[in-house]
Amino acid sequence: MPRTKICDALFFPLHDKGENHPSPNFNQYVREQGAVTDQLSRRQVRVYQLYSRTSGKHVQIHGRKVTATAEDGNTFARLFVETDTFGSRVRIKGAESGRYLCMNRRGKLVGKVGHR
Repeated sequence: MPRTKICDALFFPLHDKGENHPSPNFNQYVREQGAVTDQLSRRQVRVYQLYSRTSGKHVQIHGRKVTATAEDGNTFARLFVETDTFGSRVRIKGAESGRYLCMNRRGKLVGKVGHR
């Protein structure tokens, strides 16, 4: 007995009265909204430890000094990853030191009190 396929399809018009609308530019919206604090979304804060494959240890923020020499569970290796924007920007803050993970002009990682 031959197999038959029954296919039901529903078609809905995308535009009323044949109007042609340009596609919205979502990239521009994401760029603009990611630059400012989002007052509508919930602020997200998660706790992580960053592992360095090079040293085989965890990254720690100990004052201004940032190293990858901490053992698993070290209090200075506990890092808060915070976000409060629409885009994907995050801030990384040491749970024990209270300092943010930043990069100086030479590209070296340092701990700073402010996040700017």
